[in-house]
Amino acid sequence: APGAKECKSGEQTLYSSCATNLSNCEDGDILFSDKSCATGIIPGKTPIGIVFSSTSRLAVALDEKTLEWGGYGKEIGSAARGTSGKSNTAAILAYGRANNIKYPAAEYCNKYSITGTKTGDWFLASKGELKLLSDNFSEINTSLKVLGKAMSEDSNIYYWSSSEYTSDNAQRIVPRSGWGGMDKHGKAGSSRVRPVLAF
Repeated sequence: APGAKECKSGEQTLYSSCATNLSNCEDGDILFSDKSCATGIIPGKTPIGIVFSSTSRLAVALDEKTLEWGGYGKEIGSAARGTSGKSNTAAILAYGRANNIKYPAAEYCNKYSITGTKTGDWFLASKGELKLLSDNFSEINTSLKVLGKAMSEDSNIYYWSSSEYTSDNAQRIVPRSGWGGMDKHGKAGSSRVRPVLAF
């Protein structure tokens, strides 16, 4: 077709986008509710996130909120300091239930669902997982912009990770700045929160 996109091997041209099956998702691709990926919008398919680590098979949600981390003054400990956001989030929620403490950032991610996913599928990324997003930030944000769901490029806007630092602080990042944009912040403070999905 005239003006059709030149697709990489293993992709099919679909509505001027390149569509791949699950095994061929690349960083910056749109992830759809059927867990297929493409470099652009495909009519009739529902975008649910943007792939930010094809190796670890992680995608970031299209939605975000500004929330407290929660539990200021309470130390969860090593269970909330691992490399997996999924297990950190589970540990935060378990601690919150056991001690009747609200953890708004982790609770929002855990409750988040969209077509093709259910409550409990999404989680609050660990600091290392946010670093992976940060490594490909411009590519990921370009795809988010196509969907009208861009993350902030402001160097003063932070996103929470699920990585606890101390009883009073948790770690957060400015996505476009990598490790240089990582800091620790009081759990009672508010930062942006965007759920992550392992697909």
